[in-house]
Amino acid sequence: MIYYRCFESFVLLLVWLLVQCPLIIAKLPSTITPCARNEPLLERCIINAVYQIRPLLGHGNLGDGFTIPPLEPLSLDNIELRLSSQFQAVFTDLEANGGSNFVIERLIAKPLDTSYDLWITLPRIDFRGKYSLHLNLLLLDIKGRGNMQGHCENAKAFVKIRGSRYLRNGKDYVKFTKMTMRIDFKTFKLNLANLFSGDRVLGDVGNRLINNNQELYLKEIETSIEHSLSKKFLDVANKILASATFDEMFPHGKTFINPITHPPRLPSSGVSPAIF
Repeated sequence: MIYYRCFESFVLLLVWLLVQCPLIIAKLPSTITPCARNEPLLERCIINAVYQIRPLLGHGNLGDGFTIPPLEPLSLDNIELRLSSQFQAVFTDLEANGGSNFVIERLIAKPLDTSYDLWITLPRIDFRGKYSLHLNLLLLDIKGRGNMQGHCENAKAFVKIRGSRYLRNGKDYVKFTKMTMRIDFKTFKLNLANLFSGDRVLGDVGNRLINNNQELYLKEIETSIEHSLSKKFLDVANKILASATFDEMFPHGKTFINPITHPPRLPSSGVSPAIF
């Protein structure tokens, strides 16, 4: 009889835990610091909170059993450039590293309206993939197919995030519905292997010509990277938001705000302007 009562109590406890499970899971990991919604230095608090988890975004493990889609490497959409019969190129299997090294230069946050505008710097992004290209440039017929790699430095980006609040199980949650990004690359370099069937001299000439005439293709590549980064960041943000209520993310009251400390930058990046 005692054994049956103990077993019955255990079953009741297990059922209670299962019922409460959504409430237990719906918490922020300890690595994320909430910011009071009425905090006068709200933007500073949010930037500090983002920088606190930034080293974890690459592998996606935020601790406490909480994981998000990793940012490193970042898979980019295929890029097809069919600008004319004189210039056609396809880039596939693209991966980029460095997206998690972003630096926030300025932030305008309106959490009650689910509206955020960010100005960020991407100190360096390295990418690799496959390519197929046919370009007629300066009377030179450039052809090739094979591996490609490249990098960009000190890219400046403006990010606009919009969303809405919704009820789930009687609690107030937030979901971002739109994220747009505009990127301006300061330095952008490509290196295409196997141009001119692997001829090294002609390949070097072809790569120089391609990099010296970036106005032919850079805008299309910028658009693809903007779309890929926006989609990935939107997925990551919504994964975090889905785990906690609006009150847990932005509670009432005050929070203690430290001055912003920018994470270490890569050697090739410049100096961040003071924003607060």
